[in-house]
Amino acid sequence: MENNMSIENEENKEKNKSKGKKIIIVLLILIIIALVAVIYFLLHKPEERVERDISEGLVVDDLDEKAANARFTTDMNMIWTFPSGSAISNNAQIGNSASNIYECYFEVYLDDEEQTLLYSSPVLPVGKRIDKLELNQVLEDGSYDAICTYHILDDEKPDRELGTVSFAVSLMVVKE
Repeated sequence: MENNMSIENEENKEKNKSKGKKIIIVLLILIIIALVAVIYFLLHKPEERVERDISEGLVVDDLDEKAANARFTTDMNMIWTFPSGSAISNNAQIGNSASNIYECYFEVYLDDEEQTLLYSSPVLPVGKRIDKLELNQVLEDGSYDAICTYHILDDEKPDRELGTVSFAVSLMVVKE
C-alpha cells in the first residue's frame, strides 16, 4: 500500500511539474506576442491626417460658399491614343458628368516646363462629352505625360470660375 501511495505521489508530482511547464510556456508565448505587438505599433505609427474643407483635387481661389460646396465628377479615360502623324485621338473620351451641376471647359497641357497648351475645349453643358479630341499640334511618336484641367464655371456668372480640378493623363502616339 505504501508503494502504491508513493507511486501516486510521484505521478502527481510529475503532473504538477508538467502543468507548471505548460503554464510557463504559455506565459512566455503571451509575453513574446505582447512585445512583438508593442514593437510593431512603435515602428508603424499612424500618419497624421489633415482635415480638408474642400474636396481633394479642387482648387478654389476665391473661397465663397458656392465654390466651397462645388463638387465635380468627370467622364473620361486616362490614356489617349493618337495614330502616328495625327493630332486626332482615336479613343479619347472626355465629358462633364450628368451628376454635376455646373458647366465646364477643359484644357490639356503637356506636363513639361513650358506647360505647352495642346487643347482647349468649348464649354461643356452638364451631361455632354467630346468623343473626338484634336490637339493643336501633331506630336512625334512616343508617350507623353499631360495634365487635363477642368475649369468649373459659375451657373449665374459664366465668366467666373468656381475652381479647377486637374488630372494626369497619358498621350500615346503610335503607329497603327
